[in-house]
Amino acid sequence: MKLSDFKGQETKAQKPQNNIKEDDIMEKYNSYKDLSSDQLNQELFKEVAKQKQNGSFDYQKLENMVEGLKGSLSPENYQNVKRILESLK
Repeated sequence: MKLSDFKGQETKAQKPQNNIKEDDIMEKYNSYKDLSSDQLNQELFKEVAKQKQNGSFDYQKLENMVEGLKGSLSPENYQNVKRILESLK
């Protein structure tokens, strides 16, 4: 076998892991859709605390996501999200 015979073949380790399913997203949406902003904030801070405790919280990744959404948010909503983001440090 030649090295070129392996071109385009991915091993299981090389394939991106995207285990999120549409049903999972809808389930999360349905669990949060009727919460007040105070309740949503509580849930956010609980999740951040849990991620910080287990070492999976990535502030930079979250900040990059917020910056990516900037064009989709009103200036007021963007500032609100930035304020919340700062409180998560």
